[in-house]
Amino acid sequence: MVQRYVVEAAAWLEIVVGAIFVTVPNIPCALLFGANPENIGTALARWIGISLFALGIACVPHQAGEPRHTAVLGLFVFNAGVSILFAWVGTVATVHGFLLWPAVILHAVIALALLPQLLTTSAFTGPSSFDRRSSHP
Repeated sequence: MVQRYVVEAAAWLEIVVGAIFVTVPNIPCALLFGANPENIGTALARWIGISLFALGIACVPHQAGEPRHTAVLGLFVFNAGVSILFAWVGTVATVHGFLLWPAVILHAVIALALLPQLLTTSAFTGPSSFDRRSSHP
């Protein structure tokens, strides 16, 4: 049950942050990277916002049951990837905002919180395609 709340909280976080990137990309860019997006950067920031928003919507758990394994995997890959990307930016770039390292930590914690659900077979909400193939005579 705790894992369901972790997935739901992570999904809603991505929805909110995605909406912020779409509507006011200067604010999260300044907070994370210490710079405002210019030229193509604004369009790219909004593209990221749309992607985060869509990821969050796709990963909100169903009312009837546990979150789907693919949704949990998607959230895990996204959060682990963003944590690695932001940590890299923080170590090699000279320009970054004061929320960059807290964002690294937040995404790493979310990825670690999702990991136990990925490692258990109870994360699957139905028979996999392998199970269906192997049940035929």
